[in-house]
Amino acid sequence: MYDETPEDPVLEQRQSRLRLLYEPLSLLDTLDQTRGDRIRPDDVPSHDAEFSLIGSQRSFVNAIAYICAYKKGPAYVTAAALEKAPEEIVLWLAANKGIEPAVIDFLNPVVKIITWLVGKTSARLENEEGASALNLLTGKTLSFNSPRIYSYYCQIVNHAAPDVVPELARDPRFRDIPKVIEFRKWLASHLYEDDEDHVQLQERDMERLAKKCYESRKLFNVLRNLGGDPRQTERFEHLYKLLGKLGKHVVMCKRLVEASIVLRTEFLRGLTVKTVPRSRERQIPLRRKCNVDGIANRIFRKPTDRDRFIARLETIYTADDLNKRLECQYGQTKTFVHAELLLFNHLDTIDGDYLDNSDKYVGCSKPACYLCYQYICTHPGGYARPPSHQKLYLRWRLPDIKQAQPLAAILFQRQKEVLEKMIITVRSDLNNEVATRVGRRKSEVDSTHAETSSLYEIKKLEDAVASMSFAELLREIDPSVQHTPLPDLSSETEVVSSPSSSSQYSPAPDSAYYSSDSDGGVGI
Repeated sequence: MYDETPEDPVLEQRQSRLRLLYEPLSLLDTLDQTRGDRIRPDDVPSHDAEFSLIGSQRSFVNAIAYICAYKKGPAYVTAAALEKAPEEIVLWLAANKGIEPAVIDFLNPVVKIITWLVGKTSARLENEEGASALNLLTGKTLSFNSPRIYSYYCQIVNHAAPDVVPELARDPRFRDIPKVIEFRKWLASHLYEDDEDHVQLQERDMERLAKKCYESRKLFNVLRNLGGDPRQTERFEHLYKLLGKLGKHVVMCKRLVEASIVLRTEFLRGLTVKTVPRSRERQIPLRRKCNVDGIANRIFRKPTDRDRFIARLETIYTADDLNKRLECQYGQTKTFVHAELLLFNHLDTIDGDYLDNSDKYVGCSKPACYLCYQYICTHPGGYARPPSHQKLYLRWRLPDIKQAQPLAAILFQRQKEVLEKMIITVRSDLNNEVATRVGRRKSEVDSTHAETSSLYEIKKLEDAVASMSFAELLREIDPSVQHTPLPDLSSETEVVSSPSSSSQYSPAPDSAYYSSDSDGGVGI
């Protein structure tokens, strides 16, 4: 296997070609960062055993990526993929700013729980063994992810709820509806330590709140059934989605257990967790004196097309305003490789096999951005298309290809072809945006590298863990852990798993509620 080092020279695409991508991108970013409607993940049929495995594989890596991104912010966006290595299954992880040691510490007990589930062939989500493992996993996950859950809570109590609750109490169309009254009482009793004084909860309270939100998720549907004017509907929907995020980690744990049971035969080979380091930041490849006229000259061959474009553009922004924005972007923007592209590129670098090479899928804690989605769909490697929020991030860049790695010339040529196709698409999008512009698009809420093969490893699943009783597993993970039952956590599921990897996998009914969440976790 090729072992890279940060000092290895990188094969770089010509700066002049990169500028042909970033120049129109900089204008698109100024005009409208959201480049289209949200793109849902490809459907995976669940009636066939082969597709059941594909769905479970996607559900597994989506859930792992989501529960590892324990804080909000671009730095913590995390991606996960499963490689079918000769001796074992490798769970690869990457994050925009690198996988932290705290994530590895968190994954140690998670892997032990998966090991135990894999070894217990009788375990099902609906029986005591499966439910016990799910409760333990959920407790560990909610505790670790409290910082992220707390950030959603603060958005609710400081902005979303104050924007909605007074309207529900005041508007005669809503205030006397029984479900609205029940919903208002729920918010008052669960969002505050003391409702009268509005004493807010603390980060330590998030585990309890997340479970309550999961249990009460059906009550939140009232926000989608009220109607009202467009601005009201938008505020109701925003609160609805934030309340869903409070309970989403519970759903992800449930999906992780379901997927682990279906993938039991694969995981019996052993499971190793490895990480890919972050990429280095690099200056955005824009000219120091980049301006609208110069960009238009390089996009359009015909002067008439160029002049028409500039004239139309100036009805949206003045050339002076745009040139000032471009000047700011040159000096302040550093680019990096996004987490999912780190994994795609790394598996290409090591010529690794996916768990199923007919579905080269990388899960991510957030839907793909506009540029990642283009790269993945355009790449000749046949990558599986992810969901996308279609937001444009100028700090994006192509993955690094090291001169010393195997197949470097082939991978570099592939990347060059992808770059050329992306240039054509971005230019076309810019031209269409300017020609048809009627107003600013409603923003989609977003989420939001391949060097050396491993910074950390969680070693293979041990036979000793698989043969433990659940009480022994508890003592192995944490002698002081308190095993509190989680009400209604494993109910309402249609999953019927057999010990075979050909088990049928069906989505839990929660998926319709949580799949609209912008933070990833695809509803398969």
